[in-house]
Amino acid sequence: MVKYLSQYSRWIIAVFGLLIFGLSQTKWLTDEPYWQKTEGSLIDRRYVLRGERGPDPNIVLVGLGTSAFQLDTLSSNEIATSPILQLMQQPWPWDRRVYAAVLEKLMSGDAKVVMFDFVFASETDGDDEFAKDLLKYKDHVVIGEMFQDEKGLDNQTKRLTEPNSRLLLPGSDSVVGLVTTWPDSDDVTRWARYRTSVERETSEMPGINSGVVETLKADIASGHAPDNLIHLTLLTAEKFNEKVVVPSPEQFKFIDFQGGGGTYRPLPIENMFVDELWKAPPFNGGLVFSNKIVIVGPMAEIFHDVQSTPFGDMPGAEIHAQTIAALLSHSWLTGTSPRFNIALALLMLCLALGICLCIDSAPWKISLLAGSVVVFFVMCQIAFKYYKLVLPMPQPLFCLIVPGAFGIVFQYALEQFERLRYRNVLGRYVSENVAKAVLEDKRSFEESLRGQKKPVTILFSDIRGFTSMTETADADKLVAQLNEYFLEMVGTVLKEGGTLQKFIGDAIMAAWGDTHSESLETDAQRAVSAALQMRGALAKLNERWKNEKDRPKLAIGIGVNHGEVIVGNIGHPQRMEFTVLGDGVNLAARLESSTKQFHADILIGEQTEKLTREKFIFRSVGAIAFKGKTKPIEVFFLLGDRSQSAPMWLKKYQNAVQLYRGRKFAEAAVQFEDVRTQIGGDDYLCEMYIERCKACVEEPPPADWDGSFKLTEK
Repeated sequence: MVKYLSQYSRWIIAVFGLLIFGLSQTKWLTDEPYWQKTEGSLIDRRYVLRGERGPDPNIVLVGLGTSAFQLDTLSSNEIATSPILQLMQQPWPWDRRVYAAVLEKLMSGDAKVVMFDFVFASETDGDDEFAKDLLKYKDHVVIGEMFQDEKGLDNQTKRLTEPNSRLLLPGSDSVVGLVTTWPDSDDVTRWARYRTSVERETSEMPGINSGVVETLKADIASGHAPDNLIHLTLLTAEKFNEKVVVPSPEQFKFIDFQGGGGTYRPLPIENMFVDELWKAPPFNGGLVFSNKIVIVGPMAEIFHDVQSTPFGDMPGAEIHAQTIAALLSHSWLTGTSPRFNIALALLMLCLALGICLCIDSAPWKISLLAGSVVVFFVMCQIAFKYYKLVLPMPQPLFCLIVPGAFGIVFQYALEQFERLRYRNVLGRYVSENVAKAVLEDKRSFEESLRGQKKPVTILFSDIRGFTSMTETADADKLVAQLNEYFLEMVGTVLKEGGTLQKFIGDAIMAAWGDTHSESLETDAQRAVSAALQMRGALAKLNERWKNEKDRPKLAIGIGVNHGEVIVGNIGHPQRMEFTVLGDGVNLAARLESSTKQFHADILIGEQTEKLTREKFIFRSVGAIAFKGKTKPIEVFFLLGDRSQSAPMWLKKYQNAVQLYRGRKFAEAAVQFEDVRTQIGGDDYLCEMYIERCKACVEEPPPADWDGSFKLTEK
C-alpha cells in the first residue's frame, strides 16, 4: 500500500489540491458563518493596520445626546428664555418645530447642506412648520427613509418606510434619501450601496421564494426595475458638490473609513439655542457651519443607532459622515471581480503544488509555504492601503495552506513509512545501527564509507568446542539450538545499543561507537554490560536445555576491548560490508581467545577497564604480552556490576598480584593460597599464580622481568 501511494504521491497531492480548489468555490463553504466571519475579520485587520486619518473639515456633526433630553448642562433661566429648549424637554418624539428651528439656525450660519439622520415616519406636532422649511431649503436639506423587514403571507419581504406625507409638500421630493445601512452576516458595516430599488433589496433577502427572486432579478437586468432610490449620503454629497463621482450600482464598495468612533466629535444640539454658547467657540455665531455639510443625528445609546464597524462601535450618524467624506474625496475601497478571485485562488494552488512537488527538503517546503503566506498578507495590505483594493484572503489562503500542508505531511509520512520499510528490510542483513546510519544520517555515513578513525569498543564472543560439536551433532538440531543462542545474545547486544558487525561462524562481533556515540564511557559501559548480560542469558539457556537431550550445554568466551579503529565500507563493488578494522579489533579477538587459557568466560582490556571501573567490579588477570605485541596489556576478569558489593577476598587478591610483580614471590604465594581457600579451594588464577611463584622462587626471573605473561598463540 505504501509503495503504491509513493508511486502516485504526486498525482494524489495534485488531485487533492484540485478538490480543495473546487470546494473553495462552493457556497456550501463560503456561506458558512465561520468562513464569512473570518473573511470579515481579515478585512477589518487591514483597516486597523492602515491606521486612522483625520476628519473631513467640510463635515460637522450635531448630535442628540442624553443631555438634549435632560438639559442638565443648562440653567433654568436659559431654558425659560428659549421656546425651542422647552420643546426639547417634552417627551420623545419631539415637536417638529425643533427640527425646523435647527434647520433655520444652521442655514443662518450659512450651512451648505443639512442632513437629518431621521426618517420622521410618524405624524406629530410641528410637521407643517418643518414641511415649509424643507420645501424652502429643498436644495440644501436631506431627510431619511429606510427599508424594514416584514413577513408577508408567503415569504419575507422589505417595506420602504418613508417620511409622513405631511412633511413632503409638492416639489420637496428631492429631500428624501435612504438612511439604510447593509451590515455583513457578522453584523459589521463595511460597505455601502448608493443607489438601489425595492426590487433589488427584496431579491437579496434570505429565505425568499426562489421563483420570486428570479423574477425580480430578471426585472433588474432588463431595466424594468431601475435603481430609483438614492442613499442620503450620496444625495447629501451631490447637493454639496455636483461633481461627485458615483460608484456603479452593481458593485459593493467598501467604505473608506477615516477612523473609529469619535473621529467626528458631535456638537450638542441644545447649545445652539443658548445665545452665549452660540456666540462662543466652537459655534462662533454659526461660522463653524459656514459652507459645510451638517449632519444632525442621534448619538445617545437610547436611540439604539450604534453599529459595528472595522474600527469598533460607531453611531450611525458618524458612519454617514465618514461615508460622505469618502464620496467627496472620490475614495472608496473596491472588491475584486469573481473571475479575478478564481484566478487568484488557482494561482495560490499552483504555488502550493509547486512547493510540494518541486522542493525536496521538508524544512525548505515549510519555510517557503510560511513565507508565501506572509508575502500574501503583505501584498493584500499594500493593495488595500495604496491601491484601495480589497483582495480576497480566505479562498486564496485556503488553496495555498490546505494543499500545501497536506502535501508536506503526506510526503513526510510516506517518507517515514518508506524509511521504516527499508530499515526493516535492511535490518535483516546489517545491524540496526548501520541501517539507521544509512537512512537517517546520510552525510556521516558517506564519510564513514571513505574510512575514518574512531575510538570504538569491540566485543567478541565465541562458543567453546563448537567445531567438535558439529562433527557429532544432528545438523538441523544444532542449527536450531544455534539460532536460539543467537536470538538471546544478539538481542542483548541490540538492547545495549551495539552494532552487530558480523557473524563469524559461531562467533559474534559487535561494536559500540562505530555508527554513533554518546561518549567513550557510555560506549564502554554498554559493551561490558552486554557481556555481563550474555553470561546470564547463557546460564538461563543452559538451564532450559538441561532436560533436552538434543540441546548440549554451551560455554562461551567473551573479549571486550576499547581502542582506535578504522570504520569504513570494505569489500568488492558487488559485495561491500560496513565494518571495523585495526589493532583494537584484533586485541578484542585475542582477549576472547585467551579466555580458554585463563579458564575465564569474560576478559576485559585495560582501556575498557579504565572507562568502566566506576560501574563494574574487575579482577586482575595480569599483564599479558600477546603474540605480535611488544608491550604487555593489562587484562581483567569481569566479576559483576557495582549493584553488588565486591567479594571479601578481592582486595587480598589484588595485593597478592602486586607482591608477585614486586618479586616477593613467597609472600604472594601465601596470599594466593589464602584467597583460593576463601573462594572455595578451586580457582584457576590463584593456582596459576601459586605455580608461577614457586617457579620464580626456585629460579628467580631476570632483572628486566616485568611480571607479564607471554602468549605464543593468537
